[in-house]
Amino acid sequence: MTLQLEPIFRKAHLQLKPRTPLPEMHIEFFPFAGLTHTARMRDNRLLIRVSDLLADAPEDVLQSLSLILLGKIYRRTVHEEHHAIYRRFILDSEMQARARIARTTRGRGPRPAVARGRWQNLETNFERINGDYFEGKLARPRLAWSATRSRRILGRYDATHHTVVISLFFDSPLIPDFVLDYVLYHELLHIRHPSRARECRFINHTPEFRAEERRFRNYKKATDWIKKI
Repeated sequence: MTLQLEPIFRKAHLQLKPRTPLPEMHIEFFPFAGLTHTARMRDNRLLIRVSDLLADAPEDVLQSLSLILLGKIYRRTVHEEHHAIYRRFILDSEMQARARIARTTRGRGPRPAVARGRWQNLETNFERINGDYFEGKLARPRLAWSATRSRRILGRYDATHHTVVISLFFDSPLIPDFVLDYVLYHELLHIRHPSRARECRFINHTPEFRAEERRFRNYKKATDWIKKI
């Protein structure tokens, strides 16, 4: 059964701002590509869209989400219990599976994956890493350079499109092989050790991930080099 959102958000407004008149509200479920929600106030009118993946969510989950969203707009602190209720629901394996399907079917397709840069070829690094650390058994994901030379996001693994993206910053003749190898190795470990939910939170780097990461031959040398970026 799909619950009506407006009464839930009215209740949340009264809880957060009990002496303030209710603004006009326009609230709807929306087919986002995943568990995305938007909330903004415009001309004293609340405009809120909640992912339709939550259309059959329990009332306490929607109530918690309404407090979280309005809390951000009104700059009010929301009790951690509400964050825990919401996180516990969306981190459930079934909900995560639904979110992955939505990202795949509704989201934009991935950019073309080009592994060969001007100076570096990620396929060469992958083959070396696969042989040295994965016994040559790791199926090659899509390998791509990022659109920008970011020094903040050095790499990422996009599980939806099974793509490893490395910052264009590393496509340079000045980058030592062991540094680029380490950055790529780190992202490949996300394939072997996926993120998992624990205590209402996502753990991106599990203890098993960290232990295997330290197996990299030049781990300290590479991490020290990166700290100087």
